[in-house]
Amino acid sequence: MDMTSDASHPTSSATDHAWHEIDGLIEDLGRLSASELPPADFYARLMDRVVPALAAVGAAVWTGDAAEGLKLEYQVNLPSGRFGADGLRWPHHARLVESVLETGQGKLVPPGSGPGASDQAANPTEFLLVLAPWACDEGPRGVLEVLQRADASPAAQRGYLQLLTVVCELVSDFHRNRQLRGFRHQARQLGQFDQFVKRIHESLDLKSTAYEIANGGRRLIGCDRVSVAVRRGSKYRIAAVSGVETFNPRGNVVRELERLCKAVSKTGEPFWHLPDEAVAAPQIEELLSGYLDLSHVRLLAVIPLLEPETDRPSRRREVIGALVVERFQAGIDEHLQTSVSAVCNHGSLALHNALTLRSVPFARLLTALAKARWFVRARQLPKTLLALLLVAAAVFALVAVPADFKIEARGELQPLTRCDVFAPCDGVVYDLQVGHGEEVAAGKVLLHVRNVELDFELQRISGELNTAKAKLDTVETERKSAPRETAEQRRRLALLTAEQKQLEESISGLEQQYEILERRKGELEVRSPIDGEVLTWNLNQLLEDRPVSRGQILMTVADREGPWVLELRVPDDRIAHVLAAQKEIGEDRDVSFVLATDPGLKLKGKIERVGMRTEVAESEDVFVLVTVSVDREQIPEPVPGATVSAKIDCGRRPIGYVWLHDLIEAVQYWILF
Repeated sequence: MDMTSDASHPTSSATDHAWHEIDGLIEDLGRLSASELPPADFYARLMDRVVPALAAVGAAVWTGDAAEGLKLEYQVNLPSGRFGADGLRWPHHARLVESVLETGQGKLVPPGSGPGASDQAANPTEFLLVLAPWACDEGPRGVLEVLQRADASPAAQRGYLQLLTVVCELVSDFHRNRQLRGFRHQARQLGQFDQFVKRIHESLDLKSTAYEIANGGRRLIGCDRVSVAVRRGSKYRIAAVSGVETFNPRGNVVRELERLCKAVSKTGEPFWHLPDEAVAAPQIEELLSGYLDLSHVRLLAVIPLLEPETDRPSRRREVIGALVVERFQAGIDEHLQTSVSAVCNHGSLALHNALTLRSVPFARLLTALAKARWFVRARQLPKTLLALLLVAAAVFALVAVPADFKIEARGELQPLTRCDVFAPCDGVVYDLQVGHGEEVAAGKVLLHVRNVELDFELQRISGELNTAKAKLDTVETERKSAPRETAEQRRRLALLTAEQKQLEESISGLEQQYEILERRKGELEVRSPIDGEVLTWNLNQLLEDRPVSRGQILMTVADREGPWVLELRVPDDRIAHVLAAQKEIGEDRDVSFVLATDPGLKLKGKIERVGMRTEVAESEDVFVLVTVSVDREQIPEPVPGATVSAKIDCGRRPIGYVWLHDLIEAVQYWILF
């Protein structure tokens, strides 16, 4: 009994180990069948596990049927000398595989067995053939074939067939899972496509339609960028780019793409570009190179969008635009081409409808009226009548109710009597005798200007004048003491007389020059032109020992105790209202204003005069200067140069014109020009 038990124990352990290996193989293949591998990779990994597990000589995966023919998908150690490169050299063997595929039953076929007729199934090899079929509903069908040695026991052969049958079920599961994933993907694609079609046909506005085609098309196609070009006469204009709301229509990239769309659309055929591909048409190749240099895309497709087919098949369909598909990574697959075709078919129809509506005269007005039809329905009629009455009353009020019409302007508060002090010449300021806020009288010296060139010229003229006078004294003395007896002495006396006259004239000229220079030097004493107060701030820092140029403003002196005025800058497109009010109502128009220094105090003034020409400020604003007289007593602490916000009374106008005169004038400008 013990011996029997000891002898049977190794056999039981080997069997358990074999079953564990088979269970592990089935689990491994089950996980493999649930993967998302391509069929070729799946068959390769399947055979890499099945052939060693069965200790087989070789194996093959066949797909197809008798009608379409068999196809060898994958093989391991299939003897090419016996089976040929495609495994179908022997018709007996091909018929054997087809019979298993047709019956759906696995087979064990001994070596060299079968009838002799060439159209009958047989095993012409020296191997035991183990064949098991697999199938998927509405999917691929096939046969797994394993080549085994013929010396295996019948039980082992049946085990081979059972294991291969289980493996074929897992192959069927792989294809069912793959088919299910395909159905799910198609369902998602169908949902996305349904949303895409709905959105592009929701609106007949050209811009909205183009943007929906671009953005929805990019999601549906799965690319990086989609652009929509619309044909306008002989040119093409980019109407929308996916992912952006606005773009620069004059940019180099946009212009190059528009020219490329025009060139491709002339051919009427879709154009696909991949790296390292030659372009047949030279004009397209040149434009393509220019665009690729700017955009750096790797895949580019330009598909002309054609108008829908009409009842006249002979009529050529016109190109209405183009769809541009771009990827920054190269690669064209079947899904990409199918999606692009679907987007183009529906996008061209939506774009054609939008272009057709746009070509209808008064299309936008008619669309607005169509949307407003609910106003005249019976249920809405009382509300509509009430709304119309309110609108009519509002229009009547805008036209008939008068209101004060005032023109706004900004300016400054200034003393009426004020003068700018200018530099008399180029020089350097020295001896500054006044400061900010100091009272000065007319003629008071404010400062001196030193002109080095003038000092040098005075010194030179003074030296020449002294030299001429000394020389004149010498000539006069010599002339008085000169003898006159001989002719030579008398000639010498005449020369001295002439030289004396010449020196006297030269001295006279030099004295005149000296007087002029002295007057110029006197002008370097800059004096106050009026009685008043120095308004310029921080004079010492601005002027002391500083170089100045002739005509430069050095300071401002104003009479703060005298009358004050407003200097308003009225925009030139508003001055016509002021002039019309002066002519119609009177010269002295009322002006209300507030000071920035005291905004809570509202003050009054009268227009004194209106400038006769327009002026341009540093900010390039064009204005007309209007002077307004004000009462000095109503301003507690007037500050020269204080900012003023004023409103000029221009009479009364309808309240609608008062509120909307800017819009009315803009419309008039548009209509006239």
